[in-house]
Amino acid sequence: MLPHLVRWHEAYAKKGLVIIDVDNGKMDTLDRVKGHVEEKKLPYVVLHDDDSKNCTEYGVRGFPSAFLIGVDGKVVWEGFPGAEVEALPAILEAELAKV
Repeated sequence: MLPHLVRWHEAYAKKGLVIIDVDNGKMDTLDRVKGHVEEKKLPYVVLHDDDSKNCTEYGVRGFPSAFLIGVDGKVVWEGFPGAEVEALPAILEAELAKV
């Protein structure tokens, strides 16, 4: 998923896309996440969810999971991005057109 997130950030950030990569905090330490962000030079926000509250609130049951939240604050797509990653740019474009 990482290459797609970087590519989408580069293609859509100026159009209004905000990517937040949430680490569930159960498998990685904060230091390990920081090291990964620095090593990969990630250009988007990475949240270390120490108590896994975000995963609980969004009902995440598997990894990776992804959510596309529309301009109205509602989830417009959710799923496992590996299988559907090619379809997401069209959904992104349509949602960003509303901005």
